Amino acid sequence: MKPSEPIGNPAWGAFFVRVAVGCFFVLKGLNEIQHVPIAVSGGGLLRNLPPHVNTLLGILIPYLEIAAGALLVVGFWTIIGAMCASLIALFFVYAVGVFPRGAQLLNQDLVLLAGSISLLYTGAGAFSVDKFRNPGA
Repeated sequence: MKPSEPIGNPAWGAFFVRVAVGCFFVLKGLNEIQHVPIAVSGGGLLRNLPPHVNTLLGILIPYLEIAAGALLVVGFWTIIGAMCASLIALFFVYAVGVFPRGAQLLNQDLVLLAGSISLLYTGAGAFSVDKFRNPGA
């Protein structure tokens, strides 16, 4: 075994990234559903937006995060789920910045953006609905 060769099937790498990013988006969306009244009232990340956009995004983003995360966890329509997750993560990177104020060293959404973009290139990987629907891919 050479140090530059993978130790297993590369399709499993996409599986682990897909499940990790998907679980994070589902849990983040479920957590944000509890804070919808704060987001809609102008608190949180969306405070710089106009009120009508603030209300729309404050209600819509948690449900989009749950939907994108669920698609990624199951591996169904992985590219659509990864595209939606990438756009949400990009929005939060833009809203918060790469280096947010506070104790965090780096914005966590930047890591989620990298993971979801990698899924756009690799696909669903092993053990997914997409793989079972199209076994030759």
